[in-house]
Amino acid sequence: MSKSNRVRIMLLGGAALWLGASMAQAQVAADSADDAAGGLQEIVVTAQKRAQNIQRVGIAITAVTPEQIANRNIASSADLAGKVVGLESYSPYGPGTSSNVVIRGIGLNDFGEGHEAPVTSYVDEFYIVAVPAVDFALFDLDRVEVLRGPQGTLFGRNSTGGLINYITKRPSQTAEGYLSASYGRFNDLKLEGAATAPLSDTLSMRLSGTSRHSDGFQKNINPALERGGQAGSDAARLQLRYQGDDGWDILLKGEYGRTRTTHAYYESKTGFVDANGLVVADPTIVDAVGYAERNTPAAKKNVVSTNDAAFLRSSGYSGLLRIEKKFGDTTFTSLTGYQSYKRRMQEDSDGTPNPLVFASFPYQGKQLTQELRLYHDGQSTRWTVGLYGMRALGKDQPTAVFNFPLDGPTAVDPATGLYNGTYFPISLNADWRLRTNSGAVFGQIEQDFGKFTAIGGIRVTRDRKTFTDRDNAALRDCGGGAVGDCFLVGDGGTGTPVPFRLKYRATLWSGKIELDYKPDSNNLLYASISRGTKAGGFNNGFYPTGVSLARIPYGDETLISYEVGQKSTLFDRKLRINTSAFYYDYKDYQAFNYVGLAGLITNQDATAYGIETDIEAAVTPELRLYAAGAYLHTDIEDVAKVTPVGTTVVADRPMAFAPKWSASGGATYTIALANDQSLALDWNFEARSARYSGNFGDPGTQLEGYFKHNASITYEAAEHWQLRAFVDNISNRLNTTYGGPSFASLGIIQVRYAMPRTYGAAVRYRW
Repeated sequence: MSKSNRVRIMLLGGAALWLGASMAQAQVAADSADDAAGGLQEIVVTAQKRAQNIQRVGIAITAVTPEQIANRNIASSADLAGKVVGLESYSPYGPGTSSNVVIRGIGLNDFGEGHEAPVTSYVDEFYIVAVPAVDFALFDLDRVEVLRGPQGTLFGRNSTGGLINYITKRPSQTAEGYLSASYGRFNDLKLEGAATAPLSDTLSMRLSGTSRHSDGFQKNINPALERGGQAGSDAARLQLRYQGDDGWDILLKGEYGRTRTTHAYYESKTGFVDANGLVVADPTIVDAVGYAERNTPAAKKNVVSTNDAAFLRSSGYSGLLRIEKKFGDTTFTSLTGYQSYKRRMQEDSDGTPNPLVFASFPYQGKQLTQELRLYHDGQSTRWTVGLYGMRALGKDQPTAVFNFPLDGPTAVDPATGLYNGTYFPISLNADWRLRTNSGAVFGQIEQDFGKFTAIGGIRVTRDRKTFTDRDNAALRDCGGGAVGDCFLVGDGGTGTPVPFRLKYRATLWSGKIELDYKPDSNNLLYASISRGTKAGGFNNGFYPTGVSLARIPYGDETLISYEVGQKSTLFDRKLRINTSAFYYDYKDYQAFNYVGLAGLITNQDATAYGIETDIEAAVTPELRLYAAGAYLHTDIEDVAKVTPVGTTVVADRPMAFAPKWSASGGATYTIALANDQSLALDWNFEARSARYSGNFGDPGTQLEGYFKHNASITYEAAEHWQLRAFVDNISNRLNTTYGGPSFASLGIIQVRYAMPRTYGAAVRYRW
């Protein structure tokens, strides 16, 4: 099917969607916006950098409330995946190490730390540059907003796929707070608390913190090593807020977090590279040293046998100064943010008891951002204009040791079952630094024409990047000797480092035009065309052997997005239905693929289209039902892969972590008890169809589809006490969450599995 035909189909589907919504509105929409008894509560979001009812914003948004975060055991940013339809999370080194967010199939599946993601993460509108810093503990939040589709006009950098904005609870002039504790399987203990205190008539303070630690859900047969998949994070946040009679609202926030844990180990499956260059799993063979996990005590999922330890040590602190002042109908806002983050992490990369591959990934990053903007709220005209600047520095010195077996799978010690032959040890390493300076101007205007609103916006960004690599094993000068001599571990390699410096300069622009139709206060129909851009950059970390400098940079990507949608609140606020349909046309999409033991990002054209529906119903004052579903089709054009005999196969492939079908939902039934007490029963589920963890559709990297469900019972005692018991993953579905093809030449496919069934109890006291 041609691109033009796909666009027509999406637009016709959107027109049908509009017509259906209009018919429903004509038949059953309420004439009044007043809340009805037992109806759905209004949700306020800041998706356009001002407070609005989510039902009046022409963007596909999912808002996650603090109650949902607590009741669905969402402890970290990565835990949102699965709970929100269309949202996936890829953690290349395991949960807790980083979180590469994927929305509608758009995301970053490279393990290099020097890239910015196409789905951006913000905390209180502060943009987080470093992907390793995105997986953090969630605590004391007002809400989380997930915005699908390009958001480059107002929010800015690189958000071709969408963004997530985490909004913390602010201090106020009301003294209040809470303390909570939960305990679950694997000795998972989480403590959390927050308190707001007025210090004067104009000054207030809020202090909050969290601590979560567990024994880990992965057993390691090696008695010298700890269990994997541990939780081990601590964080604290202090905020001071000035709200004066002069109209100034000034917020100063400081936050510190750290992680000390043994993250999830890799497990292994056996596989090979077929004649077409595809990685294929084969449960009948052994790897290059005669080992197969299925034949050992580690055959059970979430049981591992490794020879090297895995650990994560990270820490970071950030500060934010927000200054806001209203001048009549115009509001001035200044946002100044700073973050410093560092990490030490190592892993047993092959996931076996043989010393084949060991790697270490330290990282350090710092950034400073400044935004100035004005928002004017007129009777029929609203506009936002602003300036944005950012400076960021990231650096890393990753290393990996590969012990290539020379004697094959027959050289196995019968007493231990381990390889007892000769190794050829080589070392991969890098020592890179990336400096980014960026400035932008942006603006958006909204004009009402009766029941219609026209919206237009643009953002122009100037990026300057400098990338240096002082020593990379793949680029050493061997001086005429054997290539392998450059990588020898014993003496650090005989090759001479070939340091290089590359620069990137570009002016990029993003834009949006949108038309909203609001037939009444309960219905919204919208259509938009957006242009999103993501800056180019540099491949970083380990490179394939023999790579040329010309392949280190990758270019900008550009997305043209067509989207239509409807938002309806029906039956006196008893039913809410939101639906969106979209078509993405990418030019030079930044796609990552493995090349041998490493990988590279290249620019390929791509398309994606789909439809999403979110439904919530207050069936009775006691019963709430909620459900969401999505269909997604993705296609990356002309992805190239080299076969074992040296030929190149080119084919169209689906995007990584892009399930065709996904769904979530559940039901909550509340029983009112005497003396303002209540009992709430909640059951919820999440489901995904099969998808791949790489961009070439290797069968060995396919993640199977799954259905999971969870349940909880919550007792509320008046205004203060809450007791909750929960079971997550009731059916104990241990689906694969990662499949890595990089060591297929050694007969190994890296895998990880989902957490098993967990259960526990929580208590919370509010005042």
